[in-house]
This record gives sequence, structure tokens and C-alpha cells, in this order.
Amino acid sequence: MSTDMDVAAAETELTRTEKMRIAARVLIKRGVAGNGGRCGLQSRLAEHFGVTRQRVSQIVRQELHAADADPR
Repeated sequence: MSTDMDVAAAETELTRTEKMRIAARVLIKRGVAGNGGRCGLQSRLAEHFGVTRQRVSQIVRQELHAADADPR
């Protein structure tokens, strides 16, 4: 049984994840994410969003894969 607090936390997490995805897409389009050349970028994003660097890395990889699959 979930409480209102659990639902609010889940909605907050979704919002944070979507914001991270948007940030990743913007950085990929600018050519500063996904190429391994920006030392500390993922760490700074992780600190900003309050998640682990590994989570940021996972989202960047997913967005790179989605960008490669998008025929546009």
C-alpha cells in the first residue's frame, strides 16, 4: 500500500529523470557529452541532480543510443 509521500517521491523522481534526459540531449547535441572528453561533466550533473555519476552515465548512454536510432 503506497502513501501520498511515496507517490510524491515517485513523481519527483520521474521529473528529475526527465530533466536529466533533457540535459543529456542538449549536451549531446552540443557535442560535450558522450565522447568521454569532458572531465567531471557527469560528476557535476550528478551532484546537481542529487544522483550518482553512474546514473548520469546510464542516462547519457541511453540518450546516445536513442539519438543513433532516430533517423531524423
